Amino acid sequence: MTARLISCDMDGTIVFDGRIGERDLEAMERWRAAGNILVANTGRSRSAFTQVAAPVGAVFDYMILYTGAVVTNSRLEVMEAATLPHGVVDDLLDHLDGQQGVTVFATTLEGDLLLYDTIGSGTAILNLYTPARREDLQGQQLIGVPLRFTDEGLAARTMDHLERSWAERAVGFRNQDFIDVVPAGASKGGSLRSLLERLQGPQGPYAGGRIETFSIGDSWNDIPMHRATDHAYALPWAPPEVAQCCEGTVGGLAELVDRLL
Repeated sequence: MTARLISCDMDGTIVFDGRIGERDLEAMERWRAAGNILVANTGRSRSAFTQVAAPVGAVFDYMILYTGAVVTNSRLEVMEAATLPHGVVDDLLDHLDGQQGVTVFATTLEGDLLLYDTIGSGTAILNLYTPARREDLQGQQLIGVPLRFTDEGLAARTMDHLERSWAERAVGFRNQDFIDVVPAGASKGGSLRSLLERLQGPQGPYAGGRIETFSIGDSWNDIPMHRATDHAYALPWAPPEVAQCCEGTVGGLAELVDRLL
């Protein structure tokens, strides 16, 4: 028997203005009620995911969070997690010290911290955070470092710096106006493959079966996810590089579910 799974990005795909719309919520419920699997695949942290999912009662079977660094079950219990090597945050803060048009966050399994901000404005993706200093990070296991930019040149230079200084130890993924810095090896696609292996493994709920996979997403950090699925769909506003990885476009999750059901 073949099961079906949708791996769904959140911000810019089902989350707009900090909220999941009613039509997509209804489609999510129909998809799961038909016996299918729904996976949230997002750059959001656990706390940022809860902030947008809990108020509207959005239910997923599994969550891939922090751009692939963490995988949880439907109760947000951690199944897999990777952490950044020590020194990444300090190095990035040194690189960005005195620069305008950038905000530096640090994320742990427990919450989100704001370390440096010269933008001075909130973001719908990350707005529940605790102001912190470098010394507050002592002894903390960091999952990711989301960097928000209004200066595209600074964002490009920071990606170059990250690749030169932390190759094979940390990696950055572009997502709208963010660069999400996560442990090397983490990605939306890699964690989706790992989850599928777990689900279809000898002890998994789909042992011996096949899971047909679909993805929907709008940004660059979704490319590894699209490449990991059987059928990939971009949103109409996705950058060309994202759309080229997909077999087609859809107007949203509800449209994709309508097609598949």
